[in-house]
Amino acid sequence: MKKFLAILAIIALSASCAQDKCTVKGSIQSYLDFNEGDFMIMVDNLTQQIDTAALASDGSFTFTCPASTETIKQIMLVYGGVPDTPSAVMLIPEAGNLKIDFKSPQVVQGGALNNKFQAYNDAVAAIVNDYTSKARELSGSLTGAELEAAINEVADDAQSQLSELNMDTFNANKDNIIGLYALTDMVYDFATLADFDKALEGAADFIVNYEPFRNIRAELEKMDNTSVGHKFADFKGKTADGKPVSLSDYVGKGKWVLADFWASWCGPCKEEIPRIIAVYKKYAGKDFTVIGIPISDEREDTDKALKDLGIKYDQIFVGDDTTPIEAYGISTIPHLILFAPDGTVAKRNLRGDSIEEAVKEALRI
Repeated sequence: MKKFLAILAIIALSASCAQDKCTVKGSIQSYLDFNEGDFMIMVDNLTQQIDTAALASDGSFTFTCPASTETIKQIMLVYGGVPDTPSAVMLIPEAGNLKIDFKSPQVVQGGALNNKFQAYNDAVAAIVNDYTSKARELSGSLTGAELEAAINEVADDAQSQLSELNMDTFNANKDNIIGLYALTDMVYDFATLADFDKALEGAADFIVNYEPFRNIRAELEKMDNTSVGHKFADFKGKTADGKPVSLSDYVGKGKWVLADFWASWCGPCKEEIPRIIAVYKKYAGKDFTVIGIPISDEREDTDKALKDLGIKYDQIFVGDDTTPIEAYGISTIPHLILFAPDGTVAKRNLRGDSIEEAVKEALRI
């Protein structure tokens, strides 16, 4: 009886060990050219660990690695010493046996999570392809501003579909890498810290503690601390002639202040400048002013943009100092903030027509 139980224990242990491993088999023959000395690599997307596998004469290969549902790996050919990134296949190293068929639309065969991952990628591709098709059709029938408006509408619809797909996918996969992968594609959709924290409720620790997400949360926390109704966060810079200046030299001094975080290399920033100049010319005075804060910009490039764009309002030059954007949790520019006379934040993320609307409302015009 003891001997029988010992045999059962060995069988159970063997089965357990097998389930802790992922075996990936595949062949590149008839799909990729390879020479003697070429080999395959498997790169972990999160840790960047690289494993190698030899190619048999028929182009077949085998990888064995610890099973995990918390990472994605890429497998590709190293051709003449150079990784052939177009050949890369992504897979989740879930327990059991997986097969890579480079010639099949269903590239990774086997494994429930890999099937779900494939379905997600197919859904993303369908939305992108639909957008591309509609944009191409519009380009053949419209021109100028009409074309731009129509394509923007199609792009907004596609983005809305992608956001919904990513959110649904994340909510259904908060315990595995698919959830992290989907959240990565929508992480900047969250406008507030509360929204981000609510979305992450119930997510696995490896998702919550993913460093890029921690960084995003830190940015949202800073935005929360400088959100509407909060006191401004001060920072230092220089005037056009090199004298020390601080945001507090403008903000909290009894005026409404519109602050534009921008850069000469930023196309969308320059698109907003004419609106900001118009607001400055129309409303600047004892109750209102505008300041610019060039971000990560070479001084000579900033000066050229100021001249070319006809910007006359004051600038706080900060060079490569990231303190201003860190203080306000700014991840993209342009970013316009309207400060009240008492130094509190009145409006954030102003764009387009909302810039003048916010100023008129503040000045009660």
